[in-house]
Amino acid sequence: MKFKSLSYILAAASLALAGCDKEATFNMNPGEGQLNCRTLTVDYINNTRANSSDVELGDFIVNFVNTATNDTVRSFKYSEMPEIVSLPQGKYSAKASYGDNPIAEWEAPYYLGDTDFAINVGEITDDVEPVECVLSNIRVRVKISDLNLGLLGDDAQVVVHAGKEGELTYNLSTTNKAGYFRFVENSHTLTAEFSGTVDGKYINALPLIFDNVESGKAYDINFNINRPDNMEPGEIVVGGEPGSEITVNATITIQDQTKEIDPNEPEDNILVDDMRPVNGSDDPDKDPNGDDPSSKGPEIIPYGFELGKAYHIVADTTTDENGEIQYVTPIKFTVTSETGFTEFKIVIDSTTLTPDELEGANLAANLDLINPGEFKDGLSGLGFPVENEVLNQKECNFDISGFISLLNILGPGVHKFHITVSDTSGTTKGTIWLEN
Repeated sequence: MKFKSLSYILAAASLALAGCDKEATFNMNPGEGQLNCRTLTVDYINNTRANSSDVELGDFIVNFVNTATNDTVRSFKYSEMPEIVSLPQGKYSAKASYGDNPIAEWEAPYYLGDTDFAINVGEITDDVEPVECVLSNIRVRVKISDLNLGLLGDDAQVVVHAGKEGELTYNLSTTNKAGYFRFVENSHTLTAEFSGTVDGKYINALPLIFDNVESGKAYDINFNINRPDNMEPGEIVVGGEPGSEITVNATITIQDQTKEIDPNEPEDNILVDDMRPVNGSDDPDKDPNGDDPSSKGPEIIPYGFELGKAYHIVADTTTDENGEIQYVTPIKFTVTSETGFTEFKIVIDSTTLTPDELEGANLAANLDLINPGEFKDGLSGLGFPVENEVLNQKECNFDISGFISLLNILGPGVHKFHITVSDTSGTTKGTIWLEN
């Protein structure tokens, strides 16, 4: 008497129940097993409150990837996936995706999800966990409004940058359009540059910045143009005569698209932040840098600007008999210590000071004034004390106005210089935030 293998019987039963409306494979090749795809379900989190893109579940692509070799062994459109798929023995990941993950494109969400399973020779695998896909790029909407005051010209626009290359331009006609940006590891900054005619005057690019951008998050940016009598705390004066200035209030809402949200529930998981936040805590007992004023450590004393707040730098020019002379905004500060500095580091976070630009100036994004190494000459040339001029000193005076010339050459941008300085009594941190 001949007996059919258990796997053959299970496959036949599965086909009978399914109605045989898709391709089915029952003859196993040597070294292969089979996956019952009727048990492999694919779905995605669709937060309808924040995502209007038309995503069809049947258009998802399912790749069966050998986890040992990372090779895609079989691939199907979800709506066309057969009942039974034959695969060589091994461990697999069913990776489902939707979209092409563009650098930057309108209405182009990118979803990803996966689940693992194993294939054994001569057997059918039918205990596969569902694949739940989530948004895996960055969604940005921008709204520009003057609260019906008639201040905005038709040329008003906001240029958004995300990642290393992502760029989209939003205007008055794109209020309901979502732009999607590829998430790039180690690139967590989103910038939005407003420009255009406001109250008859053209405003050059006004860059705003938001840090800690994450994949799977939706960012809704609102630019509200206003006048002083309607100002709210935190608004930015961008032009006009005293008493008639134009102000910009830029806010951002953030929504996590990787978690299911009931549209009938309050938006508890939505954060609203000023696009130009003061670094640190909102605790009134802390200073703008988030440092506890009661703690010991060195003191950073700026002249003419505030730590942790954006400060606009300008370059004025005049001409004398020798030609054109450029004057720049002076940036001066003093750092003091009662016991002498033991650590003095600066981290540069800038939209225009790229690694190549810094290398050309003999600098890097992470600098140590006490142990500058190969960057000693570059730092000294721009007005930074180094080595024994800092180590164990109780006061260091900085005039980095020469550095501003470099920033102006590179064009408009947002630049943060995060300072960490220590002595034997403690550590102090502060941020010099410049815009041009």
